[in-house]
Amino acid sequence: MLRELKKVVEESGKDAQEFQQTANFVIANQFASAYKHGQRKHYLLLESYQEYFDRLFDALGMKLYINENERLAGVLPIQKEAFVRLKTDETLFLLVLRQIYEEKIENFEVDNGFVATNTHTILDRFVQLVKREIPNETRFKDILALFSRHGIVIRGKSYEEDSKNQMINITPVVRLIVTEAYLRQLESFNGADPDEDDVADTDVETETVQATNQD
Repeated sequence: MLRELKKVVEESGKDAQEFQQTANFVIANQFASAYKHGQRKHYLLLESYQEYFDRLFDALGMKLYINENERLAGVLPIQKEAFVRLKTDETLFLLVLRQIYEEKIENFEVDNGFVATNTHTILDRFVQLVKREIPNETRFKDILALFSRHGIVIRGKSYEEDSKNQMINITPVVRLIVTEAYLRQLESFNGADPDEDDVADTDVETETVQATNQD
């Protein structure tokens, strides 16, 4: 790949470090959006030099994903072993996020592929949908942190009138993570209350990197 890097650098007139930094960013954060602060340069490089990055990530067992309409680029695992297995509550919150996302899309409440919601709405929908008590505050923050690391949500500020209610943007990544087949499987959930340590039966299509995403 060093030969490939040298070639693309010569052809583009750019510095090799730019390509290395973008590759490292995507490996660590999984997705880059042209609409998110600090990520636009990475998205534009991925979009402009798809052939190079496609070969690079393929060699690492990853598949390059580019959506020019939503201005979103990133990687998905090729091998089954690279998939993450989530705990039950994490899995169910993914379903909640996907449903909120689709409803907002249908109502044209979308901004550059991102939809706005908040933590109170997510928790209320969780109770309505799965008939379970909401997790404690620490556990819920951990779940949001996990989703943030994988680019599924972007956490915003808390509301002035309610410091416990935080602004949340759901990104188009949720559609890649929660596929239609996965969605149908989750919707069959009967509301039983399994042990919190149980792992969901469904693998989620996301990389197992553990780097902190930029919020």
